Amino acid sequence: MNNLSLMRTFLTKKLSLNEYQIWSYSPFDHKWVQVTHQNVNANPRPDNSIENYTFPLDNQNYYLLDFPENYKVAISFIDIKPLLTKEDMEYLYYLLYPVYSELATTSKEVKLKKLIDGVQNITSTLDLDELLTTMLDNVATVIPGADVSSLWLYSPAIDRLVCRAYRGWNKDIEQVQYKVGESVCGKTYQDGKTRYYISSLHVMESMKGISPINSQFLKSAFPYPKIHASVIVPVRFRNEVLGVLSIHRGKRVPHIAKWDLQILKGLSAQIAIAIENARLFTEINRKNQVLVKQNEVHSTLTQLSIQNKGIETITQELNRMLGLHVMFVDLNENKFYMTSKMDSSILSMDEITKICANKTDSIYVDVIDNEMKSLFIYPILVNRVCYASIVVLVTRQLTQMENIIVERGGSVLALELAKRQLLTEVHNKKIHDFYSDLLKNENTTLLFQQGLDFGIDLKKNLFTIKVELSNHNELGTLQTPVHRFVARMNYHFQEEEKIIFGNNNKVSILFSVKHPSERSNVIKKLNTILNDWEQNDGQKLYAGIGMMYKGIDSIKKTDADANKALAYRSSQKRTGSIEFSEIGINRLFLNLSNEEVEEFLQEIFSPLATHGVRNSELEQTLLSLIKFNRNAAKTAEDLHIHINTLYQRIRKIEDTLGISLEKPEDLLKIQLAYHLRENLSNDWSSKTP
Repeated sequence: MNNLSLMRTFLTKKLSLNEYQIWSYSPFDHKWVQVTHQNVNANPRPDNSIENYTFPLDNQNYYLLDFPENYKVAISFIDIKPLLTKEDMEYLYYLLYPVYSELATTSKEVKLKKLIDGVQNITSTLDLDELLTTMLDNVATVIPGADVSSLWLYSPAIDRLVCRAYRGWNKDIEQVQYKVGESVCGKTYQDGKTRYYISSLHVMESMKGISPINSQFLKSAFPYPKIHASVIVPVRFRNEVLGVLSIHRGKRVPHIAKWDLQILKGLSAQIAIAIENARLFTEINRKNQVLVKQNEVHSTLTQLSIQNKGIETITQELNRMLGLHVMFVDLNENKFYMTSKMDSSILSMDEITKICANKTDSIYVDVIDNEMKSLFIYPILVNRVCYASIVVLVTRQLTQMENIIVERGGSVLALELAKRQLLTEVHNKKIHDFYSDLLKNENTTLLFQQGLDFGIDLKKNLFTIKVELSNHNELGTLQTPVHRFVARMNYHFQEEEKIIFGNNNKVSILFSVKHPSERSNVIKKLNTILNDWEQNDGQKLYAGIGMMYKGIDSIKKTDADANKALAYRSSQKRTGSIEFSEIGINRLFLNLSNEEVEEFLQEIFSPLATHGVRNSELEQTLLSLIKFNRNAAKTAEDLHIHINTLYQRIRKIEDTLGISLEKPEDLLKIQLAYHLRENLSNDWSSKTP
């Protein structure tokens, strides 16, 4: 300090002062330190407490010079206080400025070192609690009077700001939970603005709106009688406010300087980085744990699949992994696999089928039985169709890890289903080939023995049923519902002797019954299955039932009957089943093409049209006449015309068509046209009055 020699010269020679002391005050250290003295023994240091920031020496005459950022320099005199002019004071200020500069530089170096230490701390530890405690210690070191501080972070789980770390408070501070916008901390978190209060009155004013319980805990946690000043800084990462850093002063100290406020903002930024690093580390660690768990689950379940332990064992393993009650529902085979404490009566097969229809994602379902039960249903899709589902009895939503276990279980179970479906397709082809051999009937003895191997006695009464599934254009998409329908039939006809197979969009079933009366029971059960399937799956089914015959030789005949009945039912676009015997006279026209039927009807009814418009009064008259079997009175009543008018129209019809309704041949021709129009022609029947 070269200026000190100049100052001595100025004081001793110009002002003739031979006894003096020079003291400096640093707000960073909160104490006075003697810089130099002349002809005076060094006095003990004055009280260096925070409260004592004014020059404290008793019985001394002194001049006090104020420098920026609350730094001070005092010149004290032993005997008398000399009178100094304004110019003398300005010159002393200039001479003592290096004292202030050195103090300020030293304190800022310490503060910058703390900032650098904070950066190093961030990269040296991942223990967030330890790191935040160190950061608050740094705040107390570099900010004057910051010995009572706390860090508040937002918790989405409870929608509150909670105290994550603190210094100088007692443990009651941990009980405080601020709503967003509550008190000064909640407001700072809400708008992200720094707040600085320099008096107790301002502090109390800022805390208006605090809840009584939070106020009670704050008062008991604060170590001083009252708060003299506060500064609250948002802890921000990028553009997101993570929380707030609050400092409360319980002692009277100089105000925080702008430089200190900048340091405080820098420390809050470091805290934000530390929090984000901890979050990223936690997230990476969590994802790593998830990956490890995924591998464990996948390895365990895959091993069970490789060892051919079966669906039941895999379901039990899922139950163990989840610690919840699990049920696997095979919608294809109509079978439940469950743990002992699960009850299949919670949901029926049809209810599960209806719930899972057109579903591609998992869902939660509440079921009211004797009590409310919640289920998590995870559909397993094959070719975009729900083939099975995992049902979990829950009391809450599944965690991410539990969802992963279910998904991995679903993948392995889907593989099991695919393996079994492959076996089913092989078996289906064997049945199909066997049925083709039955139709050829080239070796009766061998076929009979093969039938017994397949579980059907071919010497009994036999009849075939053909079922057609509609609403599917893609063969790959269709295979799944065909397999499901075959499984459904097998499930409901477990006691009956039969062979069943699917081929493209059709299912063929050959039944063997001992007594003819059993056939009606089969048909009744079939109609129930068809109706339930259409209601739950939304798919149209057409079925044709062949006549019943005895022995292998008749299989070709009942097969032809079933095909004709199915063709008739399908052409009518009427879902459900029909027996071959119910077709009646229509069996004579099954081989007619639609074009041939339309051409015949055109010949009969077109001449009766008025200006090319169908359903003219002559056409309506002819249709009503045939409908009521040529009963003139009923026909006239149906058409709301006088009977004489009817006779006039009949004569006009006969003249137009060149026929006589009294001739059997002409009458049969008209009756046949009426029948075809009503039963086989979709185009003309839609125009029937």
